[in-house]
Amino acid sequence: MTAEISIRGVTRRFGAQAALDGVDLDVRPGELLALLGPSGSGKTTLLRIIAGLEWPDSGTVMFGGQDAMERHVRERGVGFVFQHYALFRHMTVFENVAFGLRVRPRAQRLPRAEIARRVHTLLNLVQLDWLADRYPNQLSGGQRQRVALARALAIEPRVLLLDEPFGALDAKVRKELRRWLRSLHENVKVTSVFVTHDQEEALELADRVVVMANGRIEQVGTPAEVYCTPASAFVHEFLGDTNRLECRVEGGRALLADGTPIGRAEDIMGSAIAYVRPHDVTLAPAADGPGIIRHVHAVGPLAQLVVELGGVEIDVAIPADSWARLGAGRGDRVAVTVQAGTLFPQRATRGIPMQPLLPASPILSLVRNNTVYSGRPIHHPE
Repeated sequence: MTAEISIRGVTRRFGAQAALDGVDLDVRPGELLALLGPSGSGKTTLLRIIAGLEWPDSGTVMFGGQDAMERHVRERGVGFVFQHYALFRHMTVFENVAFGLRVRPRAQRLPRAEIARRVHTLLNLVQLDWLADRYPNQLSGGQRQRVALARALAIEPRVLLLDEPFGALDAKVRKELRRWLRSLHENVKVTSVFVTHDQEEALELADRVVVMANGRIEQVGTPAEVYCTPASAFVHEFLGDTNRLECRVEGGRALLADGTPIGRAEDIMGSAIAYVRPHDVTLAPAADGPGIIRHVHAVGPLAQLVVELGGVEIDVAIPADSWARLGAGRGDRVAVTVQAGTLFPQRATRGIPMQPLLPASPILSLVRNNTVYSGRPIHHPE
């Protein structure tokens, strides 16, 4: 499959700072791709370079196999949606959506009746046809963002680019619009790239997620792939809640600083970092158990706990009914079992996918010096 957008070796510097450092990326036709990362990771700079609003110091951007660098921004067939809508306040909703069609060169301009038909079709698509005669200041934030999307789609763009499209909205409206945008994308099927720092937004909306840090791509994959099989320590820490446990590996066992074993690891020795999700830790009643419950927040379907283990505090999330059956409280001792995690020995930079685990199955995945060593079980210590 030919990539709709192909980016090769794109670098962009601002002074001594590299906003992008040799980025390679392919965007597939018709997909909804998320650029996800913290502030300063380079995601917005990359989006603006794709649009033609920013120019790289080196590298190439291809649209459908053709060099986009030779095209003016108007010739790239790109629709751009900004975080703060950028609607024309003196124009009605109808006029805002029609603007891109009306300012085309006369030879390319559609007849007035066709423009009106297309605008009303789009306003129906974004469920705002009844507000066609309103002005932006008469709309809610969510409605304004839908108008901005309709305006971007009016020119029938080859690529739709969205820069933090829901960042200016409150949490409830943002969640509603995420679902709406996903549904809209299923209908229009335009190749779309959106920038966000919101993990939940990226994982819920995107077909694939590009995780970025310090101007580089850390990992590209489906939402399930980047969450369940993080390729680096950064991805593991950035996506979702996780416990970062410093440990050392001796005699095939991963040990916390005080010697408490948390898992078994073969073929390595020395310092390591174990990453364990709160929901991958289970507890059991044990008067002499190594864990001590320090805090409990049992509201809703999950009980959120802080458990001291081996001198460090770890977050634990268990179903509310499991917490009720545990019959423990703050200050009680419990047995602690790590059911899954990822181990990064010292100087290792990449991780491997976690596998579903059963009792006495592997509890820590293993990489060493960027080489996958696995397949072999890493058993919970007896």
